[in-house]
Amino acid sequence: MGSIGSTSCLLSPFAGAVGMLTLLLAPLLIPIGLGLRHQIKQLAEEKVHIEEINNVSMDKMESGVKLDISEIISESPSESFELSFSSTSEEFNGEIRESNNGDDRISETNEVISVIEEIGVKVMLRRLNFWLYFFVYLFGVTLALVFFNNLGQIAESRGRSASSLVSLSSSFGFFGRLVPSIVEYFVSRRKYMISRPAFVVALMAPTGAAFFLLLANDTSVLWLYISTAIIGVCSGAITTISVSLTTELFGTKNFGVNHNVLVVNIPIGSLLFGYLAAVVYHKEGNAEGKCFGMECYRKTFSLWGALCFIGTFLALILYARTRKFYNSQRS
Repeated sequence: MGSIGSTSCLLSPFAGAVGMLTLLLAPLLIPIGLGLRHQIKQLAEEKVHIEEINNVSMDKMESGVKLDISEIISESPSESFELSFSSTSEEFNGEIRESNNGDDRISETNEVISVIEEIGVKVMLRRLNFWLYFFVYLFGVTLALVFFNNLGQIAESRGRSASSLVSLSSSFGFFGRLVPSIVEYFVSRRKYMISRPAFVVALMAPTGAAFFLLLANDTSVLWLYISTAIIGVCSGAITTISVSLTTELFGTKNFGVNHNVLVVNIPIGSLLFGYLAAVVYHKEGNAEGKCFGMECYRKTFSLWGALCFIGTFLALILYARTRKFYNSQRS
């Protein structure tokens, strides 16, 4: 089987541009589809309501009762819903106040439930949840970024073009950022709040497996493209999730500072992991500093895969510590 690069050569520049434009516009189908679905549902409800009005009018005409359209309109479901809502609003608000008071008491005594607190950097740095989250991000998204930064040398060591790999990683990274929003939409329809640490666990495990797939001795470099796509999707999704997760763990008041402290691991990890990868690459290379073959990154991929699975385990611990909070959010 040929590589993606050889396949792309068979396509004309116009066909490639059309294909890329189609991929970029594909996410727009989601809001368009949801809007059409809402309009169809609204039209169906109006049709049913009109049929109910006609049935009521026919019954009154047959019984000889004078028909008053205003009476029929006043019996519409929307008005009855408004009356029902207004009659129970005070009771509902009272339940919310009581629930909030209960959450405040729990947050003061329970470390797990205190993830909904508004805390600053000084307090955050003393929390175990932060350091679990920090190393999960370091062994997940940051490792993926280092991998993408080294795609040029990785492709060169396999004797392939770097352009196709870079395009592949960028495309799947973009679509990976859309995955959490799509999942969140379908889960929220069931009135359930998804556990974002559990979501991170589900994304970290395939990332670690993808690094070990890079060790496969594949002459057609098929696993190289598959692994790059998996890492792109998973790292893009985790990047999107991290924004909401930082808010849920440490609050919204100091979100900007808290999240910037978290992503400090990106330059730290890029320097550390990138330097180690360069050392192994030059050690396996020739006198000119060039390396070709599987051995150039074998040790590096093994280390990255192991670290990613360690990050998966840390994410699992973070999920266990925050599980009570997410279970309490069910409605």
